[in-house]
Amino acid sequence: MSPSTIYLVTGSNRGLGLGFVSQILAAHDNAFVYAGAREPEKATGLKSLAAKYPGRMAIVKCVSADVEGISDLAKYIEKGHGRVDTVIANAGLGIMKGSVSEVSVAALEDHFRVNVIGTIVLFQSLYSLLKKSHAPRFIPISTAAAAFHSGVIELPFGSAAYGTTKVALNWATRKIHFENDWLVSFPMNPGPVDTDMLRNNVSSDTSGTFENMLSVYPILPSGEMVAESLLKVIDNSTRAKEGGEFIDVDGTKLAW
Repeated sequence: MSPSTIYLVTGSNRGLGLGFVSQILAAHDNAFVYAGAREPEKATGLKSLAAKYPGRMAIVKCVSADVEGISDLAKYIEKGHGRVDTVIANAGLGIMKGSVSEVSVAALEDHFRVNVIGTIVLFQSLYSLLKKSHAPRFIPISTAAAAFHSGVIELPFGSAAYGTTKVALNWATRKIHFENDWLVSFPMNPGPVDTDMLRNNVSSDTSGTFENMLSVYPILPSGEMVAESLLKVIDNSTRAKEGGEFIDVDGTKLAW
């Protein structure tokens, strides 16, 4: 019997992505997850989940903006299930170094390749598989750092490369919404998540802004905790309500 919902989660080897895979498998007995990772052979967390949920997931190689590799992944999914229902484009790069006057061209290019080109390549490659779904969803994970009205843009830490590319991601996702009236697509802000990326940015932030901003949280939410909240919104989302909007972790709409 074919599972009722086929998911693809990118950047799933750790952190929020791993949390998504874990929560999907725990919450949906009849779901199948394609868990994308740059180096599947090193994805120990995913291997543990595969052992816990035999026959319900596949660990697949997925490198952002790798056109040939993502095309091969789409063919693999088509052979396995013939469609994909929900794509969670979680893979991203976020190194908080450099103001606009300081950020290097290399950093801008690296972030744009992963955060923007990678997401667009993913959408293009999975387009036909999404069209075969009865309830297709394409959900990129964004950030409040991309919002013009959130106050984050005023903070002094170096978010030039991260923020600008996530703004571009938001634009592309909203454009996807308007170009495809059969699809539910919207970017989501996960809020703070206890990940290696966040911890590295906190430790390298000499302004102390990150530490002060996070001090309001007695305990930073884990990837699984945040994924659980995001998944509730994603699984119940509709084109009329969330489609083309910037959606927060609690399901409310954020200003662009």
